[in-house]
Amino acid sequence: MKVSAGFNMNSINNIYASLYQNKIAMHTSKLSNSLIPQNNVQGQGSFGSNSLQYINDIKTSSASLSGALKELSGSAFSQRTMVSSNTDIMTVNYTGNKANSMGDMTVRVDQTAAGQLNEGSRMSTAGKYDGSLGTNRFTVETGGKATQLSVNVLSTDSNRDVQQKMATAINNAGLGLRATVETDSKTNTSMLRIESNNTGSDAKNSFNMTDNTGNLVAKTGANDVSRENRDAVYSVNGGPAQTSKLNTVNLGNGLSATFKEASAEEVNITRGKDTDYAKSMVQNMVQSYNSLFSAAAQNSGDPKAQGLASRMLNVTGAYSKSLSDVGIGFDSSGRMTIDSKKLNEAAESGRLEQFFTQNSGRNYGFTNQLERLADNVSKNTSNFVSSSQFGSALGENFAYSGIGDLLQYNYMNSGSIFDYMF
Repeated sequence: MKVSAGFNMNSINNIYASLYQNKIAMHTSKLSNSLIPQNNVQGQGSFGSNSLQYINDIKTSSASLSGALKELSGSAFSQRTMVSSNTDIMTVNYTGNKANSMGDMTVRVDQTAAGQLNEGSRMSTAGKYDGSLGTNRFTVETGGKATQLSVNVLSTDSNRDVQQKMATAINNAGLGLRATVETDSKTNTSMLRIESNNTGSDAKNSFNMTDNTGNLVAKTGANDVSRENRDAVYSVNGGPAQTSKLNTVNLGNGLSATFKEASAEEVNITRGKDTDYAKSMVQNMVQSYNSLFSAAAQNSGDPKAQGLASRMLNVTGAYSKSLSDVGIGFDSSGRMTIDSKKLNEAAESGRLEQFFTQNSGRNYGFTNQLERLADNVSKNTSNFVSSSQFGSALGENFAYSGIGDLLQYNYMNSGSIFDYMF
């Protein structure tokens, strides 16, 4: 049996209601009133000068949505990259396109690269500073260049006030150093912490501090070196030790590694799924869906636009719980949102791939339904706008189809029984 144009709308509506309304009623009733203004009925609203913009918006956003869903049907999850077996020790980045032909390797990180670190004396945080008052001057020598800095110490300053003034003076001088005040709430103490921004054993990455006027450096212990600047030391595939001024090293063929901490454990680099690519396709899908839905919902004076928004709600409403489980939710306006933590977990566990691919092979699956709808909007845009709303603007750009009006009108779902032979 094939549904023909001889069916009247009441018959189609009755069949639709029995098949779909119970399943999606809660989702649609919860959102549709806030999404699709009800004061615009057929004949009242008009797009006017915005008509062609609306047509362009739904055509481009639906094409983008269809493309993202096609990727998520399978190919987005077949992408391969190189992955680290222990990202706490080392992460990897692969920019090549031949991961399937890349061989496995091991890397051992014996030492990370670092700049010089000075950690000053721990002083009572709120305690009154008892060093030299007034203008204190000190010199910071780094990279063979000496720079004199000054700090004005008041009689009301606490130890932490003075440490913070020194940190501010160092940071503002642009010396390639980063100064912070570290506070321990358990012991109510604080210390001045100064670290070189550059890593490696080069002499330019070391620094020295001395007092000129007053005793700020001596009093705060600002010149106490707790770590010398150093190179990274690592080995690949059990080979000889190698060194690097930086913690990110090139391993060849578009593969690089970034060292996080030293360990006796060898880290394996192997081929794995490129979950970042799949997640980017989800983001593309969400952005395109929201663009298409916004265009339709904001132009609800046209019953065809209202129908498009309703159809999108129908598809997402039936899968709202499953979508939420993989990190895709909806805000109060009905637009999609992403929970990054849940999305990452779903991508790593394989649940994201399972949801999109399993729902792409079934007529009523989420991926399949939404892709069909997006394709329909992209290829048959005229079926989603009413000629009465546009006047000559629509007629000049589209040919209108009577049977298309019937099957695409209002809330009919693409992928429903009206698309199939029985």
